[in-house]
Amino acid sequence: MLVTRKNQIIDQLTKIYDVMKGSLAESSRTCGKQGCKCQRGQLHHGYFFSFWVKGKAKMLYVPKRSYPKVQKLINNWKHHKDLVEELTDINVQLVRKGLFKENDK
Repeated sequence: MLVTRKNQIIDQLTKIYDVMKGSLAESSRTCGKQGCKCQRGQLHHGYFFSFWVKGKAKMLYVPKRSYPKVQKLINNWKHHKDLVEELTDINVQLVRKGLFKENDK
């Protein structure tokens, strides 16, 4: 049963090829231009992707048209991470049971 599930996870992992690790946030703000609608309370809305690079937090503006794709890639990452955690748990169980072999997938 463990080996069967392990093979299923490995198969799923090979199908996840495009990911983004981070999160999306919506932001509302003023631009500072005199006479702009935002000065009257109609704030500008935008999406930002936050992520880490070499220990530094970064933010990237995400155009509205790109939001669905970025959200999909973030969801892909989360699914990938969950699969890797489950695979690790299975491998730990296999090692404990003495069923972990070098020749295995």
